[in-house]
Formats: sequence, structure tokens, C-alpha cells
Amino acid sequence: MTTTLDTNAAFHIAGCVITAQPDAAAIDYCVDWARRHGAEVLSQDDRTAVFVQFDATSGRLILFGCGAAQARKPPTLQFAYASAVKEAAGADGQRRAGERGLVQAGDLAAAARPGQVLLSSQLGSLLQVAKMEPFERLRPMRVPLGDGRTASAYEVEPRLASPA
Repeated sequence: MTTTLDTNAAFHIAGCVITAQPDAAAIDYCVDWARRHGAEVLSQDDRTAVFVQFDATSGRLILFGCGAAQARKPPTLQFAYASAVKEAAGADGQRRAGERGLVQAGDLAAAARPGQVLLSSQLGSLLQVAKMEPFERLRPMRVPLGDGRTASAYEVEPRLASPA
């Protein structure tokens, strides 16, 4: 069951998906799904996509990543999500996401293993406080980043298969 936040408690989610090898079809699938569910795609190539969902009232975007990460055998997709900040509209009138959340999502996605979904510690904490899925499957961990730093994050543990 997905818990929905009170509409006054909407928040912003930055996301990133990476494939170890170029796979334009897999990235396109993720991007198409994200767009259909209200996310804006900020960049995309045949290995990576970065997107943001403003005013999210559920963890639907994260749950999609969990399913997509586990759907391929062997797993090839690495997802990460971070809390984003919506900045005032620029000169062009478009809303923008703050750079910090986007970079954090990208760094965590690069650190994830194929099939793994990571959340920033801030976003994971927000989900836990709101009791929003996948809050019961979050496991705190330290993640080594590509530049040598270590980040606090949450791994979203895969759903266990139902007994037959």
C-alpha cells in the first residue's frame, strides 16, 4: 500500500538512473515512465538520465525505480533519489531544481550496484517520518563515492517474493 502525503506536504524528488553499458532502450523506458507520472527530464543519453519531480505527494517515482531495478535479469539499472529544492523561476520563467539534490542523486546512482536503489539520507528520513512507501524497506548505510568521499544513504531493500 502506498501512503499519500497531505497535499500541503508535497516535496521534490531528484532522480538518476545509470546503466553500466549503453542501453538507450532501458533509459528511454525509465524516462517515458517518469514523464508520464509528472517528472521533468533534465538530461538523458544512452547510459544516464536525470529527472526531477516537483510537488510529489507519494513515493511512486521511487517505487518505479525499485521495480525497474529488479526487473532485468541480470540487473543492469542503478537508481538513486535525493531530496530536491525548487528554486525560483529563472529569467525564462521556468522552475528549476537546485543543483545539490541533482548532484547528490547522480553521485549515489554512480555508487549503486546494478539492481540497487539508493536514497539520500534526507529523502529517506522524510519518507520514514511520513510513513510513505518504501519507508519500511530502508536500510541505512555508508556509500563510497567516486571522488573518495563517503555518503550516508539508505538502500531500498527489494520486496520479498510472496510464498507460493
